[in-house]
Amino acid sequence: MFIRLLSVTLLILSITSCNLEGVKKKTEPNFFESIDTSKIESIAPVETSLISNKTITDTLENGAKNELVWNGKNGLRIEWLVKQKSNQIQKGNVVLVNYKARVARGEVYDSNVELNKPVPLKTGIGQLIQGWETGLLQMSAGDKGRIMIPSKLAYGEVGILGRVPQNADIIVDIEIVAILEPIELINGVKLYKYESVTEQVFPKKNQLITFHYFAYRTGDKARMYTNSYEKGEPFQVKFENDNIVKGLHIGLAQISANEKAFIEIPSEMAYGKKGLLDLVPSNTDIVFDVRVESIK
Repeated sequence: MFIRLLSVTLLILSITSCNLEGVKKKTEPNFFESIDTSKIESIAPVETSLISNKTITDTLENGAKNELVWNGKNGLRIEWLVKQKSNQIQKGNVVLVNYKARVARGEVYDSNVELNKPVPLKTGIGQLIQGWETGLLQMSAGDKGRIMIPSKLAYGEVGILGRVPQNADIIVDIEIVAILEPIELINGVKLYKYESVTEQVFPKKNQLITFHYFAYRTGDKARMYTNSYEKGEPFQVKFENDNIVKGLHIGLAQISANEKAFIEIPSEMAYGKKGLLDLVPSNTDIVFDVRVESIK
């Protein structure tokens, strides 16, 4: 997958009572396989069969450049089948996408076709490889097309064992289904729900919240810095009692059991000037991707 979670290893901190202790190295979890998108309603899968393998030319015709082609730096390229004129993706947005990824001149090695539902992605947090992140920021809600990513902006000399060879260019056929609007909470915290339930019951004081999460830092060196899947079991906190960052508490207050959301947390509601060891620098905003399993 294009998600960096599959291509690198990360130092993950073991968490006890929300305090970070000990360091161990493990292979990162599969982001998409840990997402249940079955409750995202009424969105058709991308018709990638309509996207020809033939390269679209961007030569000048009658003095006008082909608007369905964009050429970026280092060989990055986008070819549109459908291109909208408004609602372009911005850094920090959460988008729902359908996609098929393949090695250039090779087979499809990953897609969300079997899920039959779009998957959520958030830009600006280091969740995506460089080429896909840059490409997405050139696209808009409703776009359909292809992002052609050179090896140096994909998996480079490492590749993905058994799936993407070393130094391989990759191509993703993609549909931008929607850009999610955030729910504005207090103190600058924002909530992007990508999976909701009809009957919402939010946590009350002393209730135990059981959830899985990925935690990301933003900034020039944005990346995931910890997650619950490394321990093989979900994390638990007592609402309004446990010592977790304030912004996470604010976000969890608006998430019901079986809901999933990104919680965007400004630095003053996270680790502030002190930061977190060598994982989160001083004055850095963070983002939690939270999947609540139960509230009891």
